[in-house]
Amino acid sequence: MFVVFFSIALLIANVYCFIKKKYLYLFIPCMLFLPEYYGIDITNSLPVLTVTRLMFLVFFVYAFINRRKSVNIHTIKNINIKKLPKKYLFLFAYFILRLIPNIFYITSVGQAAKTIFLMIFEQAMLIMAIYLLDPRKDEIFTLIKTIVFTATAFFIIGIYESFTFMRPFDNLYTVSRTMLNEHFIRLGLLRSTTTLGLPIFFGNMCLITFPLILYLYDKTKEKKYLIILFFNFLAMIHSGCRADLFFYGFILVLYFIFVTKGAPRKLLCIRNFFIVATMVIIFAGSLSINSQYYRYFYTGTVKSTLNEFGFDFDLKSGAPEGVEGFGSNGNYGSESRLAQFSGMVYTMRTSPFIGLGSKAQTRGDVQFYSLNRWHPSYTYDVGYVEMFCDEGIIGFMGYLSLFIALLLMILEQSHGKLYLNHTHYKLFLVVTYLLGMLCTANMFPMLFTILIFCNWDKTANL
Repeated sequence: MFVVFFSIALLIANVYCFIKKKYLYLFIPCMLFLPEYYGIDITNSLPVLTVTRLMFLVFFVYAFINRRKSVNIHTIKNINIKKLPKKYLFLFAYFILRLIPNIFYITSVGQAAKTIFLMIFEQAMLIMAIYLLDPRKDEIFTLIKTIVFTATAFFIIGIYESFTFMRPFDNLYTVSRTMLNEHFIRLGLLRSTTTLGLPIFFGNMCLITFPLILYLYDKTKEKKYLIILFFNFLAMIHSGCRADLFFYGFILVLYFIFVTKGAPRKLLCIRNFFIVATMVIIFAGSLSINSQYYRYFYTGTVKSTLNEFGFDFDLKSGAPEGVEGFGSNGNYGSESRLAQFSGMVYTMRTSPFIGLGSKAQTRGDVQFYSLNRWHPSYTYDVGYVEMFCDEGIIGFMGYLSLFIALLLMILEQSHGKLYLNHTHYKLFLVVTYLLGMLCTANMFPMLFTILIFCNWDKTANL
């Protein structure tokens, strides 16, 4: 019944937001958070017709009807390539360079055709739709708030999942084929996943929304964003992603150094840090006092994170009865991901320019070197490895072009001076995504939402 009520509520929201001209605020959060397994499975030769993809179609219609800009034959003919800003040339290069290896594999690897379709439908057409809508500064600000509040609901649901082992969004699994929707137990609790398929994707979502929360707090000084930061950090803990916890601290240090200017702001930052940290400690401490299971989870999380920095805590020590211990990658989290970079060496030896084909890991075509031998891999845990192994040097250059375009967009809006406050948050978004790729595969909806925020000139003075 959950899927029925959820679908009816979503349908009503679609109609309401379309009529009220607020569809942007519904579509982008749904693009980010609706699961891949929620939709209709037509045939294995085509991507799943997810509810998100149906909303893409509605969004394209909405953008055409409510456009502030237009694109026609006359406009296209008047485009002067020589005068086109470099950021758009690099963005164009992203699509061309990624298309080349996928076109090469289109007759031999079925996934290549799907990748081309998704690049056109979910990336290029999304950019065009946003261009047509030409959102104002206040609309972008409202969109950021909508994403943060939606993410907060997912933080809370993720924490609930971890404690109760109940996953409400599993009820949205409506397709017949096997889709990414994993369950892992770590230190006696379920790792939070919600709709994102893997705990590491959930952890990365927490990390990427962190700069947005900081931005909203700095703009409004409202205390509710400190509460949201509490849920954000606690959800990241319950995702079990140690790398994201470290990256979280790294972004916080950058924020303290480059954004908080002057003694008063730095003192306020330190005070807020201790407020949020105290809230987390009181929450975790209260549960730990009353339950050995929660005590083992929180102390084990600290120990496992420290082990990544050279410590050697026994993660099974103090495990309550019935709890097996840490789970997979107990002491080898960073080592296992470093080993995946050997897949790039394998690709260089096998097919350096065009890679091994889209989703090479699902076919076991890529191999990693570990335990003194090469062995097939069926998963990517590093986005950079995914880029290179799937599409080779050509495709990797395409991704590099996209990140150069993002940097040029930020530099243009800051007049070449990255120390201006309004550019820090955009730069942090790019940095968090680049850091996140060290521990998980690409999250394209997140990446292209970051592109929207970085590109829009009207957001320059946010």
